[in-house]
Amino acid sequence: MEKRIIIAGSGGQGILFLGKVIAHAAMKDGKEVTWFPSYGAEIRGGTANCMVVVGDEMIGSPIVKNADYLIVLNEASFKKFKSRVVPEGCLIYDSAIIKNSDSLSGIKIYPINASFEASQIANPKLANMVLLGAFVKISNIVSIDKVIETIEEIIPPKRKEMIEINKKLILRGFSIFEN
Repeated sequence: MEKRIIIAGSGGQGILFLGKVIAHAAMKDGKEVTWFPSYGAEIRGGTANCMVVVGDEMIGSPIVKNADYLIVLNEASFKKFKSRVVPEGCLIYDSAIIKNSDSLSGIKIYPINASFEASQIANPKLANMVLLGAFVKISNIVSIDKVIETIEEIIPPKRKEMIEINKKLILRGFSIFEN
């Protein structure tokens, strides 16, 4: 098993953090992992993406040319990366921001109103955590338990108040597809 993931959006949307959580949770599950961040010089507000590869065996390259999963948080990243999803791959995106995915075919599309869901619990700027929960449920690459453990471990002590909020957001995203 080897799954390739691209996560993309703007700096400040938690793109790199989302990828880091997936990578750490996969390591906790005993999988091989690479995490490759990329961001513009301006960081907050500029472009940001990361590539995560999760596998059962050693991974040859951290670069993801074609993704099994694309998680997108803004329109510009959607336009840039949508053609890189493999046939039968999955696109998971914030439908509050990205309005038109109708032009895509041959892939599974999961529009999630992540900004709205995040605003119901905390802040729409935490939409990345809702999408993380949805990704966990859709992909079955990492377990929800390992993702929650990872959140508890990698959030620094000075941001301790965010642990419970992030857990609630992740579980909300995870529960969207339970019906």
